[in-house]
Parts: sequence; structure tokens; C-alpha cells
Amino acid sequence: MKMTKTTPEGWPVKRRVTLIGAVVNLFLSAGKILGGVVGQSQALVADGVHSLSDLVSDALVLVASHWGSLEADQNHPYGHARIETLATLGVGLVLLAVGAGFLVDSIGRLLDPGRLLSPGWPAFGIASASVLAKEGLYHYTARVARRTESVLLRANAWHHRSDALSSVVVIVGIGGVLAGLPWLDAAAAAVVGIMLGWVGLKLLGGAATELVDTGLSARELRALAATIDAVDGVRGHDRLRSRRMGGRIFVDMRIEVDARLTVREAQGIATQVRQQVVDQLPGNADVVVSLRAESP
Repeated sequence: MKMTKTTPEGWPVKRRVTLIGAVVNLFLSAGKILGGVVGQSQALVADGVHSLSDLVSDALVLVASHWGSLEADQNHPYGHARIETLATLGVGLVLLAVGAGFLVDSIGRLLDPGRLLSPGWPAFGIASASVLAKEGLYHYTARVARRTESVLLRANAWHHRSDALSSVVVIVGIGGVLAGLPWLDAAAAAVVGIMLGWVGLKLLGGAATELVDTGLSARELRALAATIDAVDGVRGHDRLRSRRMGGRIFVDMRIEVDARLTVREAQGIATQVRQQVVDQLPGNADVVVSLRAESP
């Protein structure tokens, strides 16, 4: 016997927010890379490639959100949400690789001052515009992620914010060069690389945790156990298990009821338990309760 708490929005709204982000990223990446080359800013070129990596993640989000939104079938009885988790893993790997590349290149330039670039005011202006655009994309995507309870969209939202933060670092680096510190642009590019790698590692860790079926924390399980035992007619419970899949939480358990109860009465108690657990859990919860009758 099962009870599920569902969300009203799915693939269409995910597609819309991702396509908008892709268009913005396309223009930003082209503008920053061109502006970095013309304006001689290594940090801005690095930031432009960061925006280009956002396009890769946008493509992953589109594909994964479509397939992840499909209903459960015979081969995927729990649905397809793990496709989104796998794509989140891909986004993390992209960020980690891009960050490592820029970090290595920046260190090389810092060790060889002859390779340092000299950015100007146009590069400064492009970086400033990028901060505004990417921070706006972050808030828009994060809001949709909360409504649809999508881990992948949440990851993509933070990808947008990491791009905005990296542009802030670029602004500092270019400003330093304009103030007479020629090494600061390369140092800013190195910081951008570290930021990208850190975000990538966080996404990888979260996705890997879900892929190995990590459930609710001990504290959350204790809270659920207290809720279950507090339902009138429940004499005890066992086999309480949980797992996460995309934005959903799956919980199953077995409760003990008095053997003298009728089937309808026992099912009524199970329904109360399911409702209490669904109400307590955040997001999209799927709860299964089985019964065990015990004599007094």
C-alpha cells in the first residue's frame, strides 16, 4: 500500500528555463572569449570557457530532464529520476576538468611573467555585464528547481552562480592590472579554476552519494520512527528503510497492529501512518507501509 506526494510541474518548465539559460550562455561565452582575446585578459577567456561549459551542462539538463521526467515502466519501476543524477555527475566532471585546466595554465603564466596579459576597460565592462546576467539566471533556475524539486536543475543553478562569482573574481583581476598589478589577472584566472573545481567536486559528491542509495540521516529516521509510533493503533514497527532518487524520497516500513482488528481497521491505521510520514518528509515522497498482525 503506497502514498505519494507529487509535484505539479515537470518537463515543460524544466525545458523552458534550460533553453533560456542556454541562449544567455551562448551569447555570454562568445562575448567573454572574444572580449578576453581582444582585451588581453586570460581571466576573462577562462570565464568565457566557463560559460561555454554551461552550454554543455544545459544540453545535459535538457536530455536528462526529458528522460528523467518519464513515468515508471516495467524496466524502471521507481521511475527514471536517476538519469538526472547521472547527468549531475557529468556536470560535476565538466566543471572539475575545466577548473583544473585553468589552474594549470594560470600557474604557468604566473611562473613566466613574459606570458602575462594586459587587459583593459572593455574586458572590465564585459565581466561586469556577465555578473548581472548570470546572477539573474541563478535566481530564475533555482526558483524552478524548488518548484519541480529537481536536483539537476539545482546543480545547474549553482553552475550559473559559480559563473557569476568567477566573473566577480575576473573584475577584481582586471581592476588590479589597471591599477598597476600585471600578475593579478592570471591570479584571478587561477582562483576561477579553483572555484570551478570545488563546485564540480561538490556536485560529484552529491550525485555519487545518491547513486549508491544513501538514505535519510539517522536523525531524520529517528524523527520518522517517533511519528510512526505516535499513530494510534501502532504497536511498533520495523524494516524502516529509505532511499533518494532525484528529487524524490522513497520510504518503506512494516508496522505492527493488533491481530483482533478487522482488515479495514488495520488498513486505516496504515493509511494514517503513510499520511503522517508523507506530510513530514520534504519534497516528493513515496511511502509504502506493510502490516504485521500480532496477538495481544
